Amino acid sequence: MVGPSLTEDDRRRFLRKIQAAFALLVGASMGLVTLYGRAPLLVVAGAALLGTAVGGVLAWYTLPSSIADSPYESVDRGPKPGAQMRRRREADDSQRAGDGDGRVSRNRD
Repeated sequence: MVGPSLTEDDRRRFLRKIQAAFALLVGASMGLVTLYGRAPLLVVAGAALLGTAVGGVLAWYTLPSSIADSPYESVDRGPKPGAQMRRRREADDSQRAGDGDGRVSRNRD
């Protein structure tokens, strides 16, 4: 079975980048709103910084670090898809299992 292509460190690094982008998006949005309201540039800069801080808290809340954990190590994935059907077909005498592709062989020995 093929495992995950990303390591735990890669997942966590990607999550941090997403959280930072989310925080910067909220900060830029607040800065643009105050700029559109014709506020002085110092107020726009302050709103952008405050918005980035608020965005950081929102990113921490909406994108928790637990989503970076790999689901492959903690969950038993069970049998491969189609394994149960293949066992049923092999047990049933009226049908012969093909080469594992689900097709019934027409030739009887």
